[in-house]
Amino acid sequence: MKSTKGTKLWLWILAAFLVQLAAWGAWLYIAGQHKVAEVPLATPRAVH
Repeated sequence: MKSTKGTKLWLWILAAFLVQLAAWGAWLYIAGQHKVAEVPLATPRAVH
């Protein structure tokens, strides 16, 4: 018989994985809606 503690741990891990997956999906969806035409690069500073 499996211990309840071990089963609950795996359920928490699975839940955390699914939440992280949903967060990445939402981030990618939002990023896809707001495309950037050009990524500004930092200008090099003058060396003194």
